[in-house]
Amino acid sequence: MECMEGTHVRVLRSARTPRQVPGVAGAQANRVVIGALNADCWRLVLGYLSVRELMRTEAACRDWQRLVLDDISRRPIMIMDMFNEIDENTIVVRKKSKIWPSFKRWLKKCGRAVQSLSLDCQNFSGVVELLRDACPNLEILRLWNLKSALPPTDTLHFQRLELLTLETCLEITDACVSQFLTSGLQELTLVDNKRVTGRFLRRLRTPQLERLVLTSCRAFKFSFLLESADRLTNLTSLVLRKRNHNKIEIRDKLHLLVDKMPNLESLIVSVEDVCARADAARLRAESDELMAALCRRQRLYHLDANFDAWDQHLQALATSCEMLGVLRLRRSYITRAGLDALLRARGAHLLELTLAGARLGDRDVAACVHACPKLVWLDIADCEVSAGVVALVARARRDMRANLRASTFAADADNNLRARLRLHTNWWLYDRDDDEFKDVLDLV
Repeated sequence: MECMEGTHVRVLRSARTPRQVPGVAGAQANRVVIGALNADCWRLVLGYLSVRELMRTEAACRDWQRLVLDDISRRPIMIMDMFNEIDENTIVVRKKSKIWPSFKRWLKKCGRAVQSLSLDCQNFSGVVELLRDACPNLEILRLWNLKSALPPTDTLHFQRLELLTLETCLEITDACVSQFLTSGLQELTLVDNKRVTGRFLRRLRTPQLERLVLTSCRAFKFSFLLESADRLTNLTSLVLRKRNHNKIEIRDKLHLLVDKMPNLESLIVSVEDVCARADAARLRAESDELMAALCRRQRLYHLDANFDAWDQHLQALATSCEMLGVLRLRRSYITRAGLDALLRARGAHLLELTLAGARLGDRDVAACVHACPKLVWLDIADCEVSAGVVALVARARRDMRANLRASTFAADADNNLRARLRLHTNWWLYDRDDDEFKDVLDLV
């Protein structure tokens, strides 16, 4: 290894200063130096350098450039607009317009090696058009703040694309999204858009889509999602956040969507029908239908829903969803009876629990903490608790830890002996002097 390192340093020095070779012209000297090692040796030598370091030397001469670009083309390159490199094959793009011309030139040279690109497009123009030509092998594409819509075309781009995120790309339309719906697409995320209606789902032909995120898409119509559900049977994760101003309600139809997704493992839904009248009976019916559909999803692990929940819902979920580990119910009428049913069935496996507004007292919350050794998040905002609940929860947490250390569970790498519980509660329940419980709790 020491000899190889020495060789690599000497060769690079020679490549940078070809005219120092006595009696040989510069171009010929380069060929002599580069020809001194075969392709396998050069691959080992250049392997000591990161992509960023290689790019600093690629313009030394044409022969060296061919060697460097060939080596870079064999590496899976990741491009991000972060502050630091993740690994040696990560290129960091600063969010400054003045770097865009040089970045485009670089991308035209090395784009075929780029497999992952995450970019804030606020200061850049013609991003997608450039990527189409320069980066045909993209597998992951995340774009923020794309300025304008893409020209319409029936051509599918980036045939290897597996993950697509378009966030705050306000002018992107259904036709634009359709250009990325390749057969290998596994994850699609659309956040903060004002033109996408969901019509693009009609052109979805991939059986591999596993995760779909639709958040703050103002023109989105739930009917397109529902009629396309037969194409989403392999979906394991659905995130739907929608403030619906249409007179056609969404909440009472969500159970129809869930019934068509047999492999669903994670559901995050925050839907508000703005034009719907406040009706307790209607809200109860919506919850009954959705919870019944969810109980038929035996793989369900993560549930986060802004639906009302009662004890019988909690009992049904606890007994039917044997994989349940994250449960966030933001509007609940849960009492101790429902909580006990959950703790008996899933307490040992729960990681996150939100029971905001539940009819639970201090001792009910403490019992919950004591029964959930893996719990890292607990939300009891607006529950019927007193100012002493924080101290009581901290005591329960310490007791639970003491019991775990004395049991065989302590050897389990997935336990919660080291992590502190993040407790979310009303701010007036504590004075923010957390020295008494900072060893076991983080107050949120």
